[in-house]
Amino acid sequence: MEIKKLREELEAKIVNRALKDEKFMQQLMVTPKSCIESELGISLPDSLKITVLEEKANEIYLVLPAFHSPGTELSETELESVAGGWTFVLECNTAATC
Repeated sequence: MEIKKLREELEAKIVNRALKDEKFMQQLMVTPKSCIESELGISLPDSLKITVLEEKANEIYLVLPAFHSPGTELSETELESVAGGWTFVLECNTAATC
């Protein structure tokens, strides 16, 4: 399966669970990495940082991918980061935390 499609499916699984389960949403906001590892049954690299943001009715987040100059290749570490990287944007319009 294509990495981009797999990532989208896994993100959708986490977001859907968070929107249905307030306790899970709260845990995801406080300890996103361990929460995701537990939910997906995987171990993520220690070097991977995950930030969960909750959008408000009057704000949105635009997430840009890491920039690389044309013609340059990614290092092994950068490739691992891209392959295992995650961006979660929860669309919650309530005062409840995730």
